[in-house]
Amino acid sequence: FGQLSALQELDLSACEELASLPDSFGQLSVLQQLDLQDCSELIYLPDSFGQLSALQRLDLSSCSQLSSLPDSFGQLSALQHLDLTVCEQLSCLPESFGQLAALQKVKLSCCQRLTSLPDTFGKLSGLEYLDLSCCVQIRSLPSSFWHL
Repeated sequence: FGQLSALQELDLSACEELASLPDSFGQLSVLQQLDLQDCSELIYLPDSFGQLSALQRLDLSSCSQLSSLPDSFGQLSALQHLDLTVCEQLSCLPESFGQLAALQKVKLSCCQRLTSLPDTFGKLSGLEYLDLSCCVQIRSLPSSFWHL
């Protein structure tokens, strides 16, 4: 992927056998939109994922085997829209999540194993839309949440 230096949009949706992305994925420095919807075998994202500094929109909805996001996720400084709807194995978000200063819209509906939001969630001062519907395991929200 490192040779695709001009790539701005990538749609890999419904690549049902895709289990992982290469470490070189983070070299897509001008990538703005990434659609991985319905990549039902995707297990993890590489640590280099946080190097996608131009990424604005990320759709990981229905990535039913994705259990966590890399710690580098908070480095996605341009990320505005994130869809994690029906990521059934996702149990937590990294603490670095609160560093996503540009984030405006987050969809977490039907993340049935998600038990909590990170304490840093309240730092998302630009957040305009949050969907936590059907997140049946969330018992409470972090105190920082009320600072939004």
